[in-house]
Amino acid sequence: MTQLTPPQAYLPSPPVRTPPPSTTPSPDDGGGTTKLIDLVRACDLAGVVRELGGLAPRERVLAQAGLLGYRRSVDDWRGAAPSRKAALSAAELGCQVTPAAAAAWLLRHRYFAPGTWTVEVLRLYPPAWRAELAARLGARATASDTVYTVTEHLVHDTGCPVPASHEFVLAWLFNRAKDRARPAGMLGGVPGADLPARLRADAFTPVLLPLAVARPGRLVLGRPGWLLGALLTLAAEGAADRAELVRNLFADIAGAPPRAAHALPVLTALALTPAEHAGVAPARTALVDHLLGLLRKDGEADEDGTDGGADPSEVLAFLRALAPTPDENALMVRHHRALLNRPEPVAAYAREALT
Repeated sequence: MTQLTPPQAYLPSPPVRTPPPSTTPSPDDGGGTTKLIDLVRACDLAGVVRELGGLAPRERVLAQAGLLGYRRSVDDWRGAAPSRKAALSAAELGCQVTPAAAAAWLLRHRYFAPGTWTVEVLRLYPPAWRAELAARLGARATASDTVYTVTEHLVHDTGCPVPASHEFVLAWLFNRAKDRARPAGMLGGVPGADLPARLRADAFTPVLLPLAVARPGRLVLGRPGWLLGALLTLAAEGAADRAELVRNLFADIAGAPPRAAHALPVLTALALTPAEHAGVAPARTALVDHLLGLLRKDGEADEDGTDGGADPSEVLAFLRALAPTPDENALMVRHHRALLNRPEPVAAYAREALT
């Protein structure tokens, strides 16, 4: 990540203001805080942006406390007019001197409604500042469309690298699926009638799709089925390697076995060919061993609660979906014999496997 640059290096030199002699600095030094709050009260969004452009870094820092106090003084902020909310959001974001502070503010207020003012406030900062902000937001991306759209705008605006975190990849896929319009001036978004079409047209796809294929389990297990469906569609079109997708997905499932409710839709959607079924035999064998071990526990809970108390019917459905071969079942004779004294249908499955 880019090294943090001193705030003075980011911001242009402000107009010279001479403070009164022999006074203790206060949040109202230079009048910046008072004027910003007056502009927020007046819902003067354009005035807020203009005032921010003339504040020195020190004045911005001092203004933060005054703005926070103003926010706290409003009894029902949720019921405030949208124009006043936008004016305060612009003032607060524009008073964040460093990219780290701006990222923290955006993540803390990640559900604010972005607008053209968001672009105007961000333009008050130099490209290097905005690029570092994009990197920080990308590393901590959330399900918030606001955080994603701001990050995407910054990437297009500055030409900085596309964030490569798992969180950003997931945020990217969800945002593309929703296809929400951007405010005027905010860069990002792609055309397309559905998710696969938008991914085909997306400049981010060559960078982010390989990352999705490298760790697909973290993206699709327990997620809506259309996420895996989009990956499989692109793989069928040659935009991704299906063999790699299948191999990596089974590695993820074997490395952190999910509950059957999460795994079964994935296995069904994959519809493995005989060659693919054989190709992931080591991962499937590890999963079979794990699932038979759950049945042997007879419902006892693990300390972390993730595997314990598994529903035997779900575990059996998971096992049947994995479709172990006779040779693979032969490796599990010890497990199957131990299950013969369990209640039906667990004992029936053990007899079937031994036969």
